[in-house]
Amino acid sequence: MFIALWSLFVYSPLCHWVWASDGFLFNLGANGAIDFAGGTVVHISAGVSALVAALYLGARRGYPKTAMAPNNLVMTLMGAGLLWVGWFGFNAGSSVSSGLDTARALTVTQVAAASGALAWMLIEAIRHGKATSLGIASGILAGLVVITPAAGVVQPIGAMALGCLASAICYAGLSIKNKLGYDDSLDVFGIHGVAGIVGAVLLTFFIRPSWMAAAVQKIGGTWSTWQQLGVQLSAVGITILFSIVSTIVLVVLVEKTVGLRIDERGEMAGLDHSLHGEAGYGLINPN
Repeated sequence: MFIALWSLFVYSPLCHWVWASDGFLFNLGANGAIDFAGGTVVHISAGVSALVAALYLGARRGYPKTAMAPNNLVMTLMGAGLLWVGWFGFNAGSSVSSGLDTARALTVTQVAAASGALAWMLIEAIRHGKATSLGIASGILAGLVVITPAAGVVQPIGAMALGCLASAICYAGLSIKNKLGYDDSLDVFGIHGVAGIVGAVLLTFFIRPSWMAAAVQKIGGTWSTWQQLGVQLSAVGITILFSIVSTIVLVVLVEKTVGLRIDERGEMAGLDHSLHGEAGYGLINPN
């Protein structure tokens, strides 16, 4: 119910504002807010909404005193690989063509993901003396998210810089999460939200000169990097505020009607057992 309502009342309006020819973010400033494949529409909105929902619902029972590490890193890495491959269609497909823009989007998507993974590995190696598979998956995802709004406007060197910056900032964001103690189990805000913000804002400093020149020629005037930065910041701020307010309304509505959490016994047994009458892993006794 929440997902259906969120898709209709949060995601759909943002799609129109950012990508429709009569959307106000599409027409903000001289060139509009740049969001090639969904940095604001998808990742910032989902990340912020996830944070609101996590704060509203509270932590899983036992968190953070009880360690709750990922239960299957093999499946985590498989998922990261599937995301990496699928993201080529996600980003390159947003050009809605098969040409130079598509090739550019494919290239920078690969570069950003690889850079994000490498940066996260180096950060972990420096801080802890070893790189983890979960960290590699997190770096891949941070790189993929950060390039999503920028895939149509940056060069490979810009994608490399954005991938590294996203991993560094997301890593710091997850450290802050651990100190604050809120329970975002999949780090949706820490990676999707944060990397989406980083990409939507910092892409401004890596825009291809040819893209900016074409944009200036199109409007028949002057347009600076700082003016575009103002547009990007405005779009990010509007997306964050709209997502916060809308999600608060939706989580309260769903909580008061059908509810959002099961009882303590069902939660401790696990959703596989309490909702589906089965166990995801055969050697585990849910009783």
